[in-house]
Amino acid sequence: MQIDPLKLCFRILKVILVSITAVLLTYSVVFSIAGTILIYKGYQLAVTPIKKVQLLKDSNPEESLFMSRYRQQLSTQGLSDSLFQIFIPLDSISPHLKNAVIAAEDDGFYTHPGVDLEAIAQASEYNKSQGQFKRGASTLTQQVAKNFFLGGEKSFKRKAKELCFALLMEHYLGKERILELYLNYAQWGKNIFGCEAASQHYFKKSASELNRNEAARLAAVLAMPSKLTPFHKTNFMGKRLAVIANNLYMHKQIDDQGFFGLTGSLPPRKDTLQINNKEKEKVVPVENRTSF
Repeated sequence: MQIDPLKLCFRILKVILVSITAVLLTYSVVFSIAGTILIYKGYQLAVTPIKKVQLLKDSNPEESLFMSRYRQQLSTQGLSDSLFQIFIPLDSISPHLKNAVIAAEDDGFYTHPGVDLEAIAQASEYNKSQGQFKRGASTLTQQVAKNFFLGGEKSFKRKAKELCFALLMEHYLGKERILELYLNYAQWGKNIFGCEAASQHYFKKSASELNRNEAARLAAVLAMPSKLTPFHKTNFMGKRLAVIANNLYMHKQIDDQGFFGLTGSLPPRKDTLQINNKEKEKVVPVENRTSF
């Protein structure tokens, strides 16, 4: 039987075209499904954090994620896991304490969008020089985000999540609510959380009644809450009080007399003050950056 070469070529081309079409249709279905999954996952990644943040707008959780982990650690060690915490509205907290905490933990709190890019750049250079992740340059907002939503591990992935949560918190909660959450859930000693519990424990008075000196000493504890008390008279405590006094003085929240009351010395010249302020992160340990 004589085979027509032209017809054979057309048949082969037809088979090839049908095969290619089938493959393309198969891949289009696969890509369509994959695309749908990716879109859904992206939606979940975006919406879940937003929902978590929005829940904090009007509700005051019994404890933060960090507090829960802290209790578990105490229980594992066979220690009492009872935590002392009393929630107090922001407008009932002493202005001295609000100012001192911001001066101690995040001097640019009211000017940044939740993250401090300059501090992050400085921390990045420091970590690079150390060859490991040691300093996180967390703003007050980031500290709240970390302790409500994230684990305690140190990694760049967790840091990226922290930045995202911080930006969302600034947008949905605002500065005053973030400060209120910080002051009420920060660790201020062994088993002590929140400024009201800390004030009652250390000074036998409400956080609404704290004077400037008491507030500054309480704010200084935040750097090392498991090791410091407001009554420590160490070189480190002196440095923390100096940082707080410097920042309060720069923002004209205290005068020369107030500065002397906190540090026992007169304020330095303005140019020296600014240099000290830029160097302050170099004397702050990282312990509290893994909690509040």
